[in-house]
Amino acid sequence: MADVRFFLGAFLSLFLVGVVVALPGAALPHWREAFAVGKEVSWFFTSLLLGLLLGIRLAQGERRHPLFPLALFLLALALTGVALAPSFPWVVAMAFLMGLAEGVMNVHGNSLVGDLYPERRVELLNRVNVGFGLGAVFTPLALTLMPYRALLLLSALMALLAGLLVYGAPPVRSLARGEARGLLPFLLAVGLYTGLEGALATWNRVWLERLGHATATGGLLLSLYWLFLALGRLFLARPVAERPLAALRGLLLGVLLLLLLNLFPPTALLFPLAGFFLGPLFSTLFALVQARFGHRALGGLLYAGAAGSTLIPALFALLPLPGIPLGLLALALGLFLLLRGLGDG
Repeated sequence: MADVRFFLGAFLSLFLVGVVVALPGAALPHWREAFAVGKEVSWFFTSLLLGLLLGIRLAQGERRHPLFPLALFLLALALTGVALAPSFPWVVAMAFLMGLAEGVMNVHGNSLVGDLYPERRVELLNRVNVGFGLGAVFTPLALTLMPYRALLLLSALMALLAGLLVYGAPPVRSLARGEARGLLPFLLAVGLYTGLEGALATWNRVWLERLGHATATGGLLLSLYWLFLALGRLFLARPVAERPLAALRGLLLGVLLLLLLNLFPPTALLFPLAGFFLGPLFSTLFALVQARFGHRALGGLLYAGAAGSTLIPALFALLPLPGIPLGLLALALGLFLLLRGLGDG
Protein backbone atom coordinates (compact mmCIF):
# COMPACT_ATOMS: atom_id res chain seq x y z
CA MET A 1 0.00 0.00 0.00
CA ALA A 2 2.90 2.35 0.80
CA ASP A 3 4.30 1.78 -2.70
CA VAL A 4 1.01 2.96 -4.24
CA ARG A 5 1.04 6.05 -2.02
CA PHE A 6 4.61 6.88 -3.04
CA PHE A 7 3.80 6.31 -6.72
CA LEU A 8 0.83 8.68 -6.52
CA GLY A 9 3.01 11.24 -4.73
CA ALA A 10 5.66 10.96 -7.44
CA PHE A 11 3.01 11.36 -10.15
CA LEU A 12 1.60 14.47 -8.48
CA SER A 13 5.08 15.92 -7.94
CA LEU A 14 5.91 15.52 -11.65
CA PHE A 15 2.52 17.04 -12.51
CA LEU A 16 3.63 20.06 -10.48
CA VAL A 17 6.97 20.15 -12.31
CA GLY A 18 4.90 20.49 -15.48
CA VAL A 19 2.95 23.33 -13.85
CA VAL A 20 6.18 25.15 -12.97
CA VAL A 21 7.61 24.69 -16.48
CA ALA A 22 4.43 25.97 -18.16
CA LEU A 23 3.72 28.78 -15.68
CA PRO A 24 5.91 31.57 -17.15
CA GLY A 25 4.34 31.38 -20.61
CA ALA A 26 0.83 31.05 -19.23
CA ALA A 27 1.23 33.81 -16.59
CA LEU A 28 3.10 36.30 -18.76
CA PRO A 29 -0.03 38.27 -19.81
CA HIS A 30 -0.95 38.70 -16.13
CA TRP A 31 2.60 39.80 -15.22
CA ARG A 32 2.59 42.36 -18.03
CA GLU A 33 -0.72 43.77 -16.87
CA ALA A 34 -0.03 43.71 -13.13
CA PHE A 35 3.66 44.65 -13.08
CA ALA A 36 4.26 46.26 -16.52
CA VAL A 37 7.23 43.95 -17.17
CA GLY A 38 9.07 43.49 -20.45
CA LYS A 39 12.67 42.36 -20.58
CA GLU A 40 12.56 41.96 -16.80
CA VAL A 41 10.92 38.57 -17.38
CA SER A 42 14.43 37.23 -18.05
CA TRP A 43 15.15 37.75 -14.34
CA PHE A 44 12.49 35.15 -13.55
CA PHE A 45 14.15 32.55 -15.79
CA THR A 46 17.62 33.27 -14.40
CA SER A 47 16.39 32.93 -10.83
CA LEU A 48 14.47 29.74 -11.67
CA LEU A 49 17.54 28.20 -13.36
CA LEU A 50 19.84 28.99 -10.42
CA GLY A 51 17.40 27.36 -8.02
CA LEU A 52 17.00 24.36 -10.33
CA LEU A 53 20.76 23.73 -10.50
CA LEU A 54 21.05 23.86 -6.72
CA GLY A 55 18.03 21.59 -6.27
CA ILE A 56 19.49 18.94 -8.57
CA ARG A 57 22.75 19.06 -6.60
CA LEU A 58 20.98 18.65 -3.26
CA ALA A 59 19.04 15.64 -4.56
CA GLN A 60 22.13 13.54 -5.35
CA GLY A 61 22.45 12.19 -1.81
CA GLU A 62 21.15 8.90 -0.44
CA ARG A 63 18.27 10.17 1.70
CA ARG A 64 14.91 11.06 0.14
CA HIS A 65 13.28 11.80 3.48
CA PRO A 66 12.86 14.55 4.57
CA LEU A 67 14.30 16.33 1.48
CA PHE A 68 11.59 15.24 -1.01
CA PRO A 69 8.54 16.23 1.08
CA LEU A 70 10.28 19.44 2.19
CA ALA A 71 10.80 20.39 -1.47
CA LEU A 72 7.07 20.03 -2.09
CA PHE A 73 6.23 22.08 0.99
CA LEU A 74 8.71 24.72 -0.24
CA LEU A 75 6.96 24.74 -3.63
CA ALA A 76 3.62 25.32 -1.88
CA LEU A 77 5.17 28.32 -0.09
CA ALA A 78 6.68 29.68 -3.32
CA LEU A 79 3.44 29.34 -5.31
CA THR A 80 1.55 31.13 -2.54
CA GLY A 81 4.21 33.85 -2.59
CA VAL A 82 3.81 34.30 -6.35
CA ALA A 83 0.02 34.46 -5.99
CA LEU A 84 0.28 37.23 -3.38
CA ALA A 85 3.33 39.03 -4.82
CA PRO A 86 3.04 42.84 -4.54
CA SER A 87 5.76 43.42 -7.15
CA PHE A 88 7.70 41.54 -9.83
CA PRO A 89 10.98 41.36 -7.82
CA TRP A 90 8.98 39.33 -5.30
CA VAL A 91 7.96 36.94 -8.12
CA VAL A 92 11.65 36.67 -9.11
CA ALA A 93 12.62 35.77 -5.53
CA MET A 94 9.92 33.09 -5.42
CA ALA A 95 11.21 31.74 -8.76
CA PHE A 96 14.46 30.71 -7.04
CA LEU A 97 12.49 28.71 -4.46
CA MET A 98 10.37 27.17 -7.23
CA GLY A 99 13.49 26.13 -9.14
CA LEU A 100 15.07 24.69 -5.98
CA ALA A 101 11.96 22.61 -5.33
CA GLU A 102 11.68 21.60 -9.00
CA GLY A 103 15.23 20.23 -9.05
CA VAL A 104 14.63 17.98 -6.04
CA MET A 105 11.19 16.92 -7.28
CA ASN A 106 12.46 16.02 -10.75
CA VAL A 107 15.27 13.82 -9.42
CA HIS A 108 13.34 12.07 -6.66
CA GLY A 109 9.96 11.99 -8.38
CA ASN A 110 11.56 9.88 -11.09
CA SER A 111 14.15 7.91 -9.13
CA LEU A 112 11.67 6.87 -6.41
CA VAL A 113 9.52 5.07 -9.00
CA GLY A 114 12.59 3.40 -10.51
CA ASP A 115 13.64 2.14 -7.07
CA LEU A 116 10.14 0.94 -6.14
CA TYR A 117 9.68 -1.06 -9.35
CA PRO A 118 13.16 -1.99 -10.70
CA GLU A 119 11.80 -4.82 -12.89
CA ARG A 120 9.31 -2.47 -14.59
CA ARG A 121 11.46 0.66 -14.40
CA VAL A 122 11.20 1.74 -18.06
CA GLU A 123 7.45 1.18 -18.30
CA LEU A 124 6.47 2.84 -15.02
CA LEU A 125 8.83 5.78 -15.36
CA ASN A 126 7.13 6.55 -18.66
CA ARG A 127 3.71 6.24 -17.05
CA VAL A 128 4.56 8.45 -14.07
CA ASN A 129 5.93 11.10 -16.44
CA VAL A 130 2.49 11.41 -18.00
CA GLY A 131 1.97 13.64 -14.97
CA PHE A 132 4.50 16.16 -16.29
CA GLY A 133 2.71 16.43 -19.63
CA LEU A 134 -0.68 16.82 -17.97
CA GLY A 135 0.68 19.57 -15.73
CA ALA A 136 2.10 21.43 -18.73
CA VAL A 137 -1.26 21.21 -20.54
CA PHE A 138 -3.31 21.96 -17.41
CA THR A 139 -1.64 25.29 -16.58
CA PRO A 140 -2.51 27.39 -19.65
CA LEU A 141 -5.92 25.71 -19.93
CA ALA A 142 -6.75 26.36 -16.27
CA LEU A 143 -5.88 30.05 -16.62
CA THR A 144 -8.65 30.35 -19.20
CA LEU A 145 -11.14 28.92 -16.68
CA MET A 146 -10.11 30.39 -13.31
CA PRO A 147 -8.39 33.48 -11.92
CA TYR A 148 -4.58 33.64 -11.82
CA ARG A 149 -4.35 33.59 -8.02
CA ALA A 150 -6.83 30.73 -7.73
CA LEU A 151 -4.68 28.54 -10.01
CA LEU A 152 -1.54 29.27 -8.00
CA LEU A 153 -3.24 28.59 -4.66
CA LEU A 154 -4.81 25.39 -6.01
CA SER A 155 -1.36 24.26 -7.18
CA ALA A 156 0.03 25.09 -3.73
CA LEU A 157 -2.59 22.83 -2.15
CA MET A 158 -1.60 20.06 -4.59
CA ALA A 159 2.03 20.50 -3.51
CA LEU A 160 1.05 20.10 0.15
CA LEU A 161 -0.87 16.93 -0.70
CA ALA A 162 2.05 15.54 -2.71
CA GLY A 163 4.40 16.27 0.19
CA LEU A 164 2.19 14.24 2.51
CA LEU A 165 2.01 11.37 -0.01
CA VAL A 166 5.82 11.04 -0.30
CA TYR A 167 6.43 11.58 3.42
CA GLY A 168 8.68 8.81 4.68
CA ALA A 169 9.87 7.78 1.19
CA PRO A 170 12.59 5.08 1.31
CA PRO A 171 16.25 5.97 0.73
CA VAL A 172 18.05 5.56 -2.59
CA ARG A 173 18.92 1.91 -3.31
CA SER A 174 22.20 2.44 -5.16
CA LEU A 175 24.20 5.67 -5.25
CA ALA A 176 26.71 4.54 -7.86
CA ARG A 177 27.34 1.47 -10.02
CA GLY A 178 28.96 0.56 -13.33
CA GLU A 179 31.71 2.35 -15.27
CA ALA A 180 31.24 6.11 -15.32
CA ARG A 181 32.94 6.43 -18.72
CA GLY A 182 29.91 4.82 -20.39
CA LEU A 183 27.68 7.60 -19.10
CA LEU A 184 28.72 10.36 -21.53
CA PRO A 185 26.68 9.19 -24.57
CA PHE A 186 23.55 9.11 -22.41
CA LEU A 187 24.21 12.65 -21.18
CA LEU A 188 24.66 13.85 -24.76
CA ALA A 189 21.48 12.07 -25.81
CA VAL A 190 19.44 13.72 -23.07
CA GLY A 191 20.91 17.13 -23.94
CA LEU A 192 19.97 16.66 -27.60
CA TYR A 193 16.51 15.39 -26.67
CA THR A 194 15.62 18.28 -24.37
CA GLY A 195 17.05 20.70 -26.93
CA LEU A 196 14.89 19.19 -29.68
CA GLU A 197 11.79 19.14 -27.46
CA GLY A 198 12.32 22.77 -26.44
CA ALA A 199 13.22 23.99 -29.94
CA LEU A 200 10.08 22.38 -31.37
CA ALA A 201 7.93 24.00 -28.68
CA THR A 202 9.57 27.41 -29.05
CA TRP A 203 10.49 27.84 -32.70
CA ASN A 204 8.25 25.64 -34.82
CA ARG A 205 5.38 28.04 -34.16
CA VAL A 206 7.51 30.77 -35.80
CA TRP A 207 8.14 28.47 -38.77
CA LEU A 208 4.42 27.76 -39.13
CA GLU A 209 3.74 31.49 -39.31
CA ARG A 210 6.43 31.78 -42.01
CA LEU A 211 4.53 29.10 -43.96
CA GLY A 212 1.39 31.22 -43.77
CA HIS A 213 -0.48 29.56 -40.90
CA ALA A 214 -2.32 31.79 -38.42
CA THR A 215 -0.86 32.59 -35.01
CA ALA A 216 -3.89 31.04 -33.31
CA THR A 217 -3.32 27.83 -35.28
CA GLY A 218 0.25 27.70 -34.02
CA GLY A 219 -0.96 28.07 -30.43
CA LEU A 220 -3.46 25.25 -30.82
CA LEU A 221 -0.86 22.97 -32.39
CA LEU A 222 1.58 23.73 -29.57
CA SER A 223 -1.00 22.64 -26.98
CA LEU A 224 -1.57 19.45 -28.99
CA TYR A 225 2.20 18.87 -29.10
CA TRP A 226 2.41 18.86 -25.27
CA LEU A 227 -0.65 16.63 -25.09
CA PHE A 228 0.84 14.13 -27.54
CA LEU A 229 4.06 14.04 -25.48
CA ALA A 230 1.97 12.83 -22.52
CA LEU A 231 0.02 10.35 -24.64
CA GLY A 232 3.23 8.90 -26.06
CA ARG A 233 4.48 8.17 -22.56
CA LEU A 234 1.17 6.58 -21.66
CA PHE A 235 0.59 4.34 -24.68
CA LEU A 236 4.16 3.51 -25.70
CA ALA A 237 5.46 2.72 -22.21
CA ARG A 238 5.03 -1.05 -22.44
CA PRO A 239 6.27 -1.58 -26.04
CA VAL A 240 9.36 0.54 -25.37
CA ALA A 241 10.18 -1.41 -22.20
CA GLU A 242 10.85 -4.64 -24.15
CA ARG A 243 13.90 -3.35 -26.13
CA PRO A 244 14.34 0.25 -25.01
CA LEU A 245 17.14 1.59 -27.22
CA ALA A 246 15.95 -0.21 -30.35
CA ALA A 247 12.43 1.10 -29.71
CA LEU A 248 13.68 4.68 -29.26
CA ARG A 249 15.53 4.54 -32.57
CA GLY A 250 12.36 3.34 -34.28
CA LEU A 251 10.39 6.20 -32.75
CA LEU A 252 13.01 8.69 -33.92
CA LEU A 253 12.54 7.47 -37.49
CA GLY A 254 8.90 8.54 -37.12
CA VAL A 255 10.06 11.93 -35.79
CA LEU A 256 12.43 12.34 -38.75
CA LEU A 257 9.59 11.62 -41.20
CA LEU A 258 7.34 14.21 -39.53
CA LEU A 259 10.13 16.79 -39.54
CA LEU A 260 10.62 16.22 -43.26
CA LEU A 261 6.89 16.82 -43.75
CA ASN A 262 7.32 19.95 -41.60
CA LEU A 263 9.09 21.58 -44.56
CA PHE A 264 5.84 21.90 -46.51
CA PRO A 265 2.81 24.10 -45.62
CA PRO A 266 0.00 21.47 -45.67
CA THR A 267 1.85 18.67 -43.89
CA ALA A 268 3.57 20.98 -41.36
CA LEU A 269 0.26 20.88 -39.47
CA LEU A 270 1.14 17.30 -38.50
CA PHE A 271 4.06 18.39 -36.31
CA PRO A 272 2.27 17.78 -32.94
CA LEU A 273 2.43 14.04 -33.75
CA ALA A 274 6.19 14.29 -33.26
CA GLY A 275 5.40 14.73 -29.56
CA PHE A 276 3.83 11.27 -29.47
CA PHE A 277 7.03 9.64 -30.77
CA LEU A 278 9.30 11.80 -28.60
CA GLY A 279 7.24 11.14 -25.45
CA PRO A 280 9.09 8.06 -24.09
CA LEU A 281 12.65 9.29 -24.75
CA PHE A 282 13.50 11.13 -21.55
CA SER A 283 11.90 8.67 -19.14
CA THR A 284 13.50 5.69 -20.89
CA LEU A 285 16.97 7.24 -20.89
CA PHE A 286 16.49 8.16 -17.20
CA ALA A 287 15.55 4.55 -16.41
CA LEU A 288 18.56 3.14 -18.25
CA VAL A 289 20.99 5.52 -16.54
CA GLN A 290 19.52 4.76 -13.11
CA ALA A 291 19.81 1.00 -13.72
CA ARG A 292 23.34 1.09 -15.19
CA PHE A 293 25.06 3.89 -13.27
CA GLY A 294 23.10 4.50 -10.06
CA HIS A 295 21.45 7.50 -8.44
CA ARG A 296 24.41 9.89 -8.48
CA ALA A 297 24.53 9.80 -12.29
CA LEU A 298 20.98 11.20 -12.42
CA GLY A 299 22.20 14.64 -11.37
CA GLY A 300 24.46 14.77 -14.42
CA LEU A 301 21.58 13.59 -16.57
CA LEU A 302 19.33 16.42 -15.41
CA TYR A 303 22.16 18.97 -15.73
CA ALA A 304 22.58 17.81 -19.33
CA GLY A 305 18.84 18.13 -19.86
CA ALA A 306 18.79 21.64 -18.40
CA ALA A 307 21.74 22.69 -20.59
CA GLY A 308 20.13 21.27 -23.73
CA SER A 309 16.72 22.80 -23.08
CA THR A 310 18.31 26.22 -22.42
CA LEU A 311 21.17 26.48 -24.91
CA ILE A 312 19.82 24.75 -28.01
CA PRO A 313 16.58 26.78 -28.32
CA ALA A 314 18.69 29.91 -27.71
CA LEU A 315 20.99 28.98 -30.61
CA PHE A 316 17.95 28.70 -32.89
CA ALA A 317 17.55 32.46 -32.48
CA LEU A 318 20.68 32.83 -34.62
CA LEU A 319 19.22 30.85 -37.53
CA PRO A 320 17.45 32.43 -40.50
CA LEU A 321 13.80 31.41 -40.64
CA PRO A 322 14.34 28.74 -43.35
CA GLY A 323 16.98 27.21 -41.10
CA ILE A 324 14.51 26.38 -38.32
CA PRO A 325 13.08 23.15 -39.82
CA LEU A 326 16.55 22.11 -41.02
CA GLY A 327 17.96 22.64 -37.53
CA LEU A 328 15.18 20.48 -36.07
CA LEU A 329 15.97 17.76 -38.59
CA ALA A 330 19.67 17.92 -37.75
CA LEU A 331 18.95 17.53 -34.02
CA ALA A 332 16.70 14.50 -34.57
CA LEU A 333 19.23 12.89 -36.90
CA GLY A 334 22.08 13.49 -34.45
CA LEU A 335 20.05 11.93 -31.64
CA PHE A 336 19.20 8.91 -33.81
CA LEU A 337 22.87 8.34 -34.70
CA LEU A 338 23.93 8.72 -31.08
CA LEU A 339 21.40 6.13 -29.89
CA ARG A 340 22.45 3.84 -32.74
CA GLY A 341 25.93 3.75 -31.21
CA LEU A 342 24.57 2.55 -27.85
CA GLY A 343 23.47 -0.86 -29.14
CA ASP A 344 20.15 -2.61 -28.50
CA GLY A 345 20.00 -2.60 -24.70
